[in-house]
Amino acid sequence: MEGGPGTAWRLPGAHASRHGAIERARPGAQAHRHGGRRCIFVLALVLLGAGLSAAARAGEPGPDTMRVRIETGAGTDLTNELYYQDAFLDTTFLGRQRVSTPEARYAGILVAAVEGTRGERRVVYQLRNELSLGDRIQRDGFTLNWRDDFAEGWRLALLPSIEWRHDQTFGRDEQEWRGAARGRLRRDLSEATTAELGLAGDVLRAGGPGSEFLLDRDAGRASLAFDHLGLLGDEWRLGYALAIRAFPDSTARDHLEHEWEGRWRHPFLDRGAIAFETGGHRRQTRKPARDSRDAFWDEAASLEGEVRVASRWGLRSRAEVEAMQYDRPDSTSFFDYTIVRGRLAVRYELEGRWSLGLGPRGEILSSRLAPGEGYHEIGGALEFERLGAGALWSLTPAAGWREYDHAPDVGVLLDLHSSFAFYELDGFVDQRLPGRLSLRATTSLRYERHTDPSEDGASLYLSLELRWLAR
Repeated sequence: MEGGPGTAWRLPGAHASRHGAIERARPGAQAHRHGGRRCIFVLALVLLGAGLSAAARAGEPGPDTMRVRIETGAGTDLTNELYYQDAFLDTTFLGRQRVSTPEARYAGILVAAVEGTRGERRVVYQLRNELSLGDRIQRDGFTLNWRDDFAEGWRLALLPSIEWRHDQTFGRDEQEWRGAARGRLRRDLSEATTAELGLAGDVLRAGGPGSEFLLDRDAGRASLAFDHLGLLGDEWRLGYALAIRAFPDSTARDHLEHEWEGRWRHPFLDRGAIAFETGGHRRQTRKPARDSRDAFWDEAASLEGEVRVASRWGLRSRAEVEAMQYDRPDSTSFFDYTIVRGRLAVRYELEGRWSLGLGPRGEILSSRLAPGEGYHEIGGALEFERLGAGALWSLTPAAGWREYDHAPDVGVLLDLHSSFAFYELDGFVDQRLPGRLSLRATTSLRYERHTDPSEDGASLYLSLELRWLAR
């Protein structure tokens, strides 16, 4: 829920880009926003009408069905960060003082959905509206999900959506409008192999105090992918996509982005499996830019294996690497880097309903231009998962040590970071309760103890949501 539980927090008055940089929008760039809102509403109405009229075709032959689903509930988000910063009274330095930033938000939720089939179940559709009214954030989102098996071996899926958001956190009064439309056309090439063509577009418009750092955006994307799903054999996927993004408030950010992906998985009957994944992006600005924020290559790859050594015992390991190369790298904001991660866990499973995993994990970051950002991290984690009987639980406590590399050209007294020990807990619970109730909770706790005590810090995030299924 945005505006209630599960919302990611942003820096006040700022919008962080994908790589952490902050962009200020051009002053007075509001003239075209009201027209954009009307366009989004018109688009939603047209797509809604098309979905209802064309919902005459998907699924197993038989009588059509329709169901109305209504949920209501309430939720809350609690967050707090503790850290140290220099304090001043006029020009008098008061020393390092601890700062606490507690925040609480509350919201009521109303969800209405219509689900059904048309054309003797050849078409499956869902119309869903989720309204969240909170003390600081209000949000309303509408989506239409339409799937049409219009011919033998062919499937068309459409997913248009529209969203309004009013954000009054951190002294802002920001309004956002987002509209998106996605479509996929799938063709069966054989019993196990399919080809998929995708088209997508989205629009973002923002206004009001606090929106200066949230750039308006128009984007389009086209993709092509091939999937193979063997019943007892290998599974694989190959895909490519091209995205075009334009920013009316900052044309220097306009760019093209190439994206590729590949996945392969090989099972060993009931003894385990091995999987390999890779992907990457190539982004280029359409006009010369002053930095490399939108001119880079990034790549990622991972190898994961699982072996069952007994009926309830197994081993799972994962190694991954990701890298970033900017066209014009520097040593401060846009520097090339490589990250290598690895983890190993001994797992115990009971009746396929819950599992327990324990093992070490590590991470290394290296950068030639910014050696002070490099580090070595070693730690361990306990993973608990439960699935079944109307419940999904995931709890992962972890602890470790991060040692930052020393930058010899900077000097010991001016190192960018101090090494630290960390302790954290991540958890997620989705639990069905009696009386048509359901509870969803998300938490993230982290504490860092640095070699420089003035950099000690802690963070807390807790989200609770209780819903009642009216019908």
